[in-house]
Amino acid sequence: MIALLFALFAGTMVLAYFKLVRISYALFVLTLLASAYWLKFHATTPLTIQL
Repeated sequence: MIALLFALFAGTMVLAYFKLVRISYALFVLTLLASAYWLKFHATTPLTIQL
């Protein structure tokens, strides 16, 4: 999931570089929402080790 988030942020920067600002903003907001989802539901769950 972290690799996907980094790829989305990289895609946002590439789109902004090529002057596709509206699409870049939309992808940035989508990435922020995905980051918030990941933080809320995955990063805060306690680790369980199956022995």
